[in-house]
Amino acid sequence: MKPLVVAFTAALLSVPGLALDWKTQHLSLKTAPLQKHAEAFFEFTNASDRTVTITGVDSSCDCLEASPSAKVIAPGASGRINAKFTLADRYGQLRRTILVSTDEGPHPTALTVQLDVPEAAALTPRSLEWKLGGDTTEQTVEIAVAPDLTLAISEVKGTSDAFATRLETVKAGQFYRLHVTPKSTKTAASAAFRLYAISGDGQNLVFSAYGNVR
Repeated sequence: MKPLVVAFTAALLSVPGLALDWKTQHLSLKTAPLQKHAEAFFEFTNASDRTVTITGVDSSCDCLEASPSAKVIAPGASGRINAKFTLADRYGQLRRTILVSTDEGPHPTALTVQLDVPEAAALTPRSLEWKLGGDTTEQTVEIAVAPDLTLAISEVKGTSDAFATRLETVKAGQFYRLHVTPKSTKTAASAAFRLYAISGDGQNLVFSAYGNVR
């Protein structure tokens, strides 16, 4: 797995009057496809002449674990909030919030992380549509594997027998096509098409496309 590339985006300034001066309160992270974990940190300095105690660090998702480098921050001392993400099967643009509470008052400081988690493969289009009573014309989903990845897609299973499917290998490991044809358009029908794949490092993956007659 390639190391995480972190793009730092300076954003919100610290709330006036608070002792902790944050280097930034917003971070933007871009991960690699199939990356399971990511880390980031928010740096701060106690700019006041009094000791500050961090009384709580809460996150908006069970996929995010956040903790301070130290709970008691002396005047002039620096520290950081460490954030660890479990990405699992999540992908897309994800926004997560960390709330840091101190003994300065009841209002926590909000730290936000914007994650860009690319898919291992892009399905275009992801959903196919046929008109009720229309033609049973074959339609195609193109499956483009992310750069620097190899995926072997060898099987497709539909959740309904109302559609016929055919998987075409255009370029092994890189590009595939899923051909789908409804057996009839006389009645409404819908199905998910599960594409089973194995990555170059042995991970088992499932991608889904969809079809509807309506």
